[in-house]
Amino acid sequence: MSIDSACGRVDAGASMAAEVGAWEPAAALGERHARLLDAVAAQPGEAIDADAETATGLRQVALADAAQRSALFEPRESARLVAWLKVLVLAEETIPGCDAGARSPAIAIARLLRTRGDYPPDLTAWIKSASSNRFLPYGSLLDRL
Repeated sequence: MSIDSACGRVDAGASMAAEVGAWEPAAALGERHARLLDAVAAQPGEAIDADAETATGLRQVALADAAQRSALFEPRESARLVAWLKVLVLAEETIPGCDAGARSPAIAIARLLRTRGDYPPDLTAWIKSASSNRFLPYGSLLDRL
């Protein structure tokens, strides 16, 4: 399809290639994701050993909307959230598709921990040493204005 911008005419004879894909809604976060985060947090060391199913579950958490994350994170105890935050920081670095930038779930957990007064003093240094995401742990300044 070509458009003559001066006259606003459209050439209907021109070809236009388009790809049609299937839209799939985001998976709802639930207890399956909580168990997955717990299982990855229990792995020894600071590396994530993720098979395809684990990687998919972590991507679902990383890319979920704020309301779904809030429903998953808020009822959990703070020690568990610290472990999950570390998992999600490492997932952003090692699992393709988990990088969320300023929308990182680690930011939401860090804010929740600070609100509760349970943010460990050494956590920011650990996050900075383990992550290349410049928004961690505070998020985007524009989001806070």
